[in-house]
Amino acid sequence: MMVTYIHETELHKGIEAAMKALNQADIVIGKNQDREDSLKEIRLLMDIDSVQDIKITMAMPTGLETLVDYVLEIVEGTKDFEKDMYGYTYHDLFSKNIDFVINRLKEDPGTRQATLHVANQEAARLNHPPCLQLIHYTVKDGKLNTDVVFRSNDGVKAVAMNIFALIELSRMIAREAGINELGSYTHHALSFHAYSRDWKALEGYCKSFDDRDCTIDYEDYREAYEDFADECREKSIELKNAQEQKNR
Repeated sequence: MMVTYIHETELHKGIEAAMKALNQADIVIGKNQDREDSLKEIRLLMDIDSVQDIKITMAMPTGLETLVDYVLEIVEGTKDFEKDMYGYTYHDLFSKNIDFVINRLKEDPGTRQATLHVANQEAARLNHPPCLQLIHYTVKDGKLNTDVVFRSNDGVKAVAMNIFALIELSRMIAREAGINELGSYTHHALSFHAYSRDWKALEGYCKSFDDRDCTIDYEDYREAYEDFADECREKSIELKNAQEQKNR
């Protein structure tokens, strides 16, 4: 499978171009990955010049409250209690190395060792192994660049949320490492796909990109964060307590 390469200056334009490319992809028939379903599938490499100031595409099956909740899950680990249910959470897998990455970037901004290894061999043997594999950080011209590798990435229901949450993780790491600005973002999805049940939604998103502006400003997200973050944290604590009670 040839690589579909997308280069854009702005994040939302890159995501829209990636979804349009997926919409035009050939159909793969038969059992694919872990499901009996047909796929549209490409191998995606997307480069975005800068993600410091972004517009957020709302081509996702959720609203802002759920997006805030997902960012908290990735950045703060508010759903780490679910690792016993699913075998892992992304945050639980990489959280032990966050301080290492921040310290390496502080000590040596030219380091090539600032990598969060998300997947491991134990997790890889699960029935539903992690899709996210690694996150690599480099500094150039005083800006923090982010490179992400997914072995498998849902191009309809997950990609926009995945990318935004990982950029928010980069903001946190940059802040803690004393880096003032985010630089580039590179997204490598070895299987960037849409299951047949989602083709109509994908086509609808792609049509909407041409018909209207499907983005919100980052400031709008920050307002939603102020409105919903504490409530989302409280709900996660309630779910954790309920799970602990159930397991007693």
